[in-house]
Amino acid sequence: MKILYSIFILILISYVQVFPQSKYVLKCRNNILKISELISLAEVGTIEKGRTNSGDAGKYLKCVGLKKGEPYCAAGQYYCFAEAVKFLHLTVLSIPIKRTGNANLMFEDAIHRGIKSRYVINEHDLIVWRKGKSRSGHIERVIIPGKAGWATTVGFNVRKYDNLSKKYVEGVFLMRRNIYEPLQRMRVRGIIGFAVIKGRN
Repeated sequence: MKILYSIFILILISYVQVFPQSKYVLKCRNNILKISELISLAEVGTIEKGRTNSGDAGKYLKCVGLKKGEPYCAAGQYYCFAEAVKFLHLTVLSIPIKRTGNANLMFEDAIHRGIKSRYVINEHDLIVWRKGKSRSGHIERVIIPGKAGWATTVGFNVRKYDNLSKKYVEGVFLMRRNIYEPLQRMRVRGIIGFAVIKGRN
């Protein structure tokens, strides 16, 4: 068992050396973080209708000014913050992340406005994946951080096996991810974290 653990650690070290990741922290009110998390959990179980990202998935896209048919992983994350701000009667200026349906544009905005931090995962963090050197990617929110880079996340526009229908479906689900491991053909580009502040509207 110790040998397998040592091999796993060596693989993680080599992966980090080849694909260096970073974390950037943005300022956000604590109540926005807490309520947006509850909203994201309430969305878990949402399933797409057809192959056009329609149905409930359409509201995520509409929130960032996109039409149905577009990927909504980043739009879903923004939607949760937008709904939290609406619930708290705050302005959209209180939303910490960029209004976009593109995960990597969201991360690049965090690079410009945020503060670089240690590459560790915390509750509320957003993990961002990137496909090659393109703008294509994926983003999920950390709900429960674990050990060795593992975390339980809420992912929008993800695929999971449904025991009721006995088939794979796409929608919003709880996932298990690792910040040191690739996701299909994508690698982790970095993490968007949050520093709690006492702010105005």
